[in-house]
Amino acid sequence: MKISICDDEEKQLILIGDYVSEYVNSRKADVKIDKFTNPTDLLQRERSIGGSEIYLLDIVMDGMSGLELGQRIREYNKRAIIIYLTTAKEFSLDAFSVNAFSYLVKPFEKENLFEELDKCFKYHIPPKKEDAVITVKTSDGVIPIAISKINAVEYLDHRLIYALINGEKIAGVYQKASFDIQTEELLRIGAFVKTATCYLVNIANIMTATSRGFKMKNGVEYPVTRKYADAKIKFLNAKIQKRL
Repeated sequence: MKISICDDEEKQLILIGDYVSEYVNSRKADVKIDKFTNPTDLLQRERSIGGSEIYLLDIVMDGMSGLELGQRIREYNKRAIIIYLTTAKEFSLDAFSVNAFSYLVKPFEKENLFEELDKCFKYHIPPKKEDAVITVKTSDGVIPIAISKINAVEYLDHRLIYALINGEKIAGVYQKASFDIQTEELLRIGAFVKTATCYLVNIANIMTATSRGFKMKNGVEYPVTRKYADAKIKFLNAKIQKRL
């Protein structure tokens, strides 16, 4: 799971980041925390790695307000939890125009933030599953597929093609939506990494990184293009975390 924090005041960003880190460590939660002083940087970062489950956003920021940032986030991440942290009390009603989960006025005690995060984790963040299943709509009907059985997801003629570890390929139905929109739920799960404009690869099924890309446990290889070279870093980080 990922939490993104955006506040253009660096001291506030560090303070909030410390609060969130303390919360995550105390709950022993598997959470990655990303911090941004610029809303545009947050949006650009998420274009390549997918959205977050929770956003902690300041409202009054230079260039782009937290309200506008929340609206932009909602364009690609409708289920995310947005919590506004701000000194500006007058924006409390506006915050809920983007379905904000809650609104905390600065300065606040860390316990207040912890209470809100408790609610998020308890009621709005789905529990982890050992072998999560997705449902794929095909021309033959809806088919459930265990994520662990998927090697890669390819985009071909406006369809998602699921390549399974047994060599089978399952084609989803035609959709006008782009690859990024069709796969945003898969990226939110955190099991996949984008390796090319039209490819996602299941991190858990990668055997090794090669000079060209990834070699899977069943011998199949998938390329990693220069634009998505950081996919190899994500794979290595996941491998390291698994050992810890």
